Amino acid sequence: MAAIELRDTTIYFRDGTTGNAVIETAAPDANDTTVDINTVNIPEATTTTAVPIGARFTVNTANNTTTYTVTARDSDTNTTCVTFTPAWGSTGTPAQADVLTFTSQQVEVTVGEGNLTWTETKEYEYVRDRGNLDTVRQGDEQPVEVTLDFTFEHVTAGTGEDITVGDALRQTGNASEWITSSADTCEPYAVDLVVYRCQSCGTTQDDLFTFSDFRWETLEYNVGDATISITGRCNVSTVNAARGDYDECA
Repeated sequence: MAAIELRDTTIYFRDGTTGNAVIETAAPDANDTTVDINTVNIPEATTTTAVPIGARFTVNTANNTTTYTVTARDSDTNTTCVTFTPAWGSTGTPAQADVLTFTSQQVEVTVGEGNLTWTETKEYEYVRDRGNLDTVRQGDEQPVEVTLDFTFEHVTAGTGEDITVGDALRQTGNASEWITSSADTCEPYAVDLVVYRCQSCGTTQDDLFTFSDFRWETLEYNVGDATISITGRCNVSTVNAARGDYDECA
């Protein structure tokens, strides 16, 4: 079992939103926070021509490296205009016919104190020959088991409030339009857990852990202590761990 003490750690709960659209506005301005679009395609959404509120996107404009977030749309069925944040900005303001590429919706949680543990399991079959150990075969893959403990503010979001972890995990409330992270949309709904463990000392690189296709199995709330304990499993046998200098830790 591996464990991470969550102290000033950032965790992202992300869905599987993907897709694209084309800018229709003739001359976008650097201060614009709305844009007309066409040719909307969100492949895994229930309505493929509707841009989810909360979807993030980038634009294929030279020198534009910003990730924008959709805050409103003009139609729940055939979106032709979205409101987003932040404004385009003066560096890399897009032009008509530039392409928006949509990426995951997410909830960002900064944990002051908490804990994350996970277990990776290997299964082996030991084969005997006339009662003596002879050879070993690898058995079935086993899912990663995850336990996550931290404080919470609300179980579900109120009107105009940010999406809560509970809603993101259950695909309810303001997260009702979240799209499963699983490549197989016939499987039960799942999300990706992405954890940045930032190193503040010297030149030590930060840690990045990705728990793909996580499905919760228990949500245990303690209202008195304002804590939540989440347990579940991922449809992978190992956690993707990486090291680097990440913008999220800057």
